[in-house]
Amino acid sequence: MAELMFECARAGRPSRLHTKEQLLRVASRLTPTNIAAHPTRVIETQDLCGAIVNPCDEGVRVTQGGVLLGGVIGEPGRWWDIGAQPPDGTYVLVRYSSTSIELLTDMTASRTLWYAHDEDRFVVSTSQRVIVALLGDFDLDHGAVSWLLSSGTLGPECSWDSRVRRLLPDSRLTFDRRTWRSTLEQHPAVFAAVARSREDHLRRLRDAIADSCAALDIDTDRWLLPLSGGLDSRMILAFMVKAGRPPRCLTWTTRASLRNPLSDACIARLVARRFHVEHDYAFLDDGPRDGGAALQRFVEVSEGGTDEFAGYVDGCDLWSGLFASGLSGVIRGDDPIGARRRAASLDGARRQGIGVMVTDYPEAHLVRRLGLVDQDWPKRLQRQPWEGFEPYRDRMSHEGYIPNALAPLTGVKCRFLEVVNPLLSRRIIAVVRSFPDELRMYGRAFSAIVDRECRLIPHARFASTPAASEYLADEQIVRAIVTELTSAAIEGVISEEAAMTLLAAVASPSHTPATARSLAIAAMKAARVALPSRLAYRLTPRYQGPEPLTAIKLAFRATIASKTVALLRQDAEAL
Repeated sequence: MAELMFECARAGRPSRLHTKEQLLRVASRLTPTNIAAHPTRVIETQDLCGAIVNPCDEGVRVTQGGVLLGGVIGEPGRWWDIGAQPPDGTYVLVRYSSTSIELLTDMTASRTLWYAHDEDRFVVSTSQRVIVALLGDFDLDHGAVSWLLSSGTLGPECSWDSRVRRLLPDSRLTFDRRTWRSTLEQHPAVFAAVARSREDHLRRLRDAIADSCAALDIDTDRWLLPLSGGLDSRMILAFMVKAGRPPRCLTWTTRASLRNPLSDACIARLVARRFHVEHDYAFLDDGPRDGGAALQRFVEVSEGGTDEFAGYVDGCDLWSGLFASGLSGVIRGDDPIGARRRAASLDGARRQGIGVMVTDYPEAHLVRRLGLVDQDWPKRLQRQPWEGFEPYRDRMSHEGYIPNALAPLTGVKCRFLEVVNPLLSRRIIAVVRSFPDELRMYGRAFSAIVDRECRLIPHARFASTPAASEYLADEQIVRAIVTELTSAAIEGVISEEAAMTLLAAVASPSHTPATARSLAIAAMKAARVALPSRLAYRLTPRYQGPEPLTAIKLAFRATIASKTVALLRQDAEAL
């Protein structure tokens, strides 16, 4: 439910830190316009100041030497001591003293921590907008534009401002306030199979999941479990019930999805009945909706980190309602089991890790004609000489997909409520990384455990959120796209000529052609519906290229980029 910001001065230099009133002004800009946020908590010590925006009683830990946002699993120990071992859980952590400041992420960077510095100040925040406001100016990284348009995310290492860096998964960055230098300690994900029987592997995973769900440091009366029809949320539900801590469950859906017997919404109801827990629905398509206003709020809370708008088409009214009800947070089911689809090549594994680049598209594709800057795939994310293909593919899930695709969505939710991911505990991740390749494939290990708890309940085959094709056909969304592409602001991200090229493609009657490839993929997915899950997963096509990218979807991403850059320019002038 909170965002944090810190600013510290260089030792021995005149302090140019911002005042309490200025920090509160920045905090007010972060607060979603559809909630009445909790009062901002300001922290002031010698040559260091900070603030926690919208804090609540749970999910926020504060001492004289540190701040932890997120969920802890088990005993946290002296988590605020610089140099101490980090606790288990999913969080961001800042520790500080008169001589240094230390930043830490959890094993998969399930929530992002950003930082930057100039000659006199070091700034860190869960929000890029905060850092730009505190630095007082904005320097666009054009690589972020390329990544958002090609992949729908900011890619593996980009931020909107060229000076801002993100802390990598399972990392500790220590910044010395005297020498003004940083030291980064980062632990790469290593998948190394351990010789055990299949049953022994599954027993270890079952025990790790049981312990993680039982040791969640939350009040289950004030936290919700978003329940889908898939593996992950029902896994958490099963083991929380076993631990005697049944949570309340909620499924967000559309009215149409509720009529589909194989949708998330319908299967979630069966799962809730199986475990006798309280379950409710929240409908994304109830009441009047202003698509343009919903898109603007999505940009403000996501900070242009993702194009996954489907769960927020209601303008985040679902999340403001949960906040108003007095909830502290939600228990998410992001998991470390690895890719559920088969990648046919190293490039396919990269793309599954949200590494889709402009050059992955055919030369004649529209995205290749927009004059976007070149992209690089970091050396640390390339396959290593000792690494097999399957371990590399699954490492891209831990070091690519979770921190680059899921973390931005967690960031959206954290503007309203806190988030904890028990399946991303250190113990569970360590067990998964010790599996043989075949146990990680298609989620076999999780299926083997869950199916013992939920026999005869099928897995959902259809999402309950609107498809991109639905909201991209909304008249107000289309109007917002056209308005942005014809505005002066668009030239901040792509040239006027590129914007007109994109607009012309959107206006073409054939801007969303049903190509032979997309039809084939749709047919395969339809065929999977009638088959058992294990067989259905085997029918998933081995994708040879990126998912189809239509002109309207590309224009939607360009609109998000343009709106985000305009917002950041305003933030830079806020103080």
